Amino acid sequence: MKLAEVWNQHLTTGTVRPLTHDDDELIYQFQASHPAYFAHFQDHPVTRQEAIQDVTDVPLNATVDQKAYLGIFKDQQLVVLVDLIIDYPLPSLVWVGMWLPAKSVSSVELASYYQSLVTTLKTAGAVQLQLSNFMGDRQMKQFWEDQGLVAVQTTTVTKGSRAANVTIYQDKFR
Repeated sequence: MKLAEVWNQHLTTGTVRPLTHDDDELIYQFQASHPAYFAHFQDHPVTRQEAIQDVTDVPLNATVDQKAYLGIFKDQQLVVLVDLIIDYPLPSLVWVGMWLPAKSVSSVELASYYQSLVTTLKTAGAVQLQLSNFMGDRQMKQFWEDQGLVAVQTTTVTKGSRAANVTIYQDKFR
């Protein structure tokens, strides 16, 4: 079962498709338009190499076949970049490595996209989703809490010499 195909069945607006290295310039331009997001954990704007590395990067103890690097498109424009690791860190759990919306996406649309993702993941057999939110990112903190996610842990993540405090949120599917 291809996640993007199933997700498309649950979307009311837009379409989802996998992003690949054929989309490198699109991925870079989209990420570069979000300097505040990257300022949470690095001391420079995202580079092209860092952006396109996301296409295949997986966390420790995960494999490339667990990764779904997807874009939600509306009117042929990328509006949300979504990086999922399936069955990570445990079976039936999905880790959201990135959920990066365009500034033009309304909170109502973003909530609809998220709820359609939850429906899709349930269809695929997932029982919960987890993600981290940078403590300084109040807008996404509010968004996740509005979606019913619960803070389960605070921790510090490091990237190179930089450290960032994050809250781990969880959505247990009913």
